[in-house]
Amino acid sequence: MRGSVQNALRWLTRAMRPLALRSAGKEGSSTSVVRHVGRRSGRTYETPVIAVQHDDSFLIALPYGKRTDWLKNVLHTGSATIVTNGHTYEVDRPEVIPMTEATAYFRPREQRMHRQFRVDSALQLHQRPTSLRSVRNDGSDHRL
Repeated sequence: MRGSVQNALRWLTRAMRPLALRSAGKEGSSTSVVRHVGRRSGRTYETPVIAVQHDDSFLIALPYGKRTDWLKNVLHTGSATIVTNGHTYEVDRPEVIPMTEATAYFRPREQRMHRQFRVDSALQLHQRPTSLRSVRNDGSDHRL
């Protein structure tokens, strides 16, 4: 995705982020949260994303390509936290992969959007072995 369409979508995304974070990661929400640490600031940030779980990994479409700060932060540190459907997972080994390898794991509606906006890459993150026991956002343990 390039040019004015991408700029307009970025503006809309920035404007809607606070609203998206209200429900992202909660049980029943289709939106997840990536918690990551700034590579310069050291601050923790939260970014709403659509993450799909596949085997021991998560896949996140990259509609803005590799230029987003949150992606640069995750690639720099090599790890992040994903909060999805009321559970928190520690992930590592981030790898940008072609969307052709990831698209089958997204819902049909999301696949159509990826094609429409010409999304050509996705981020794959692997659950850390200790993350196979997730923690509910209310603090209780949950075995997967």
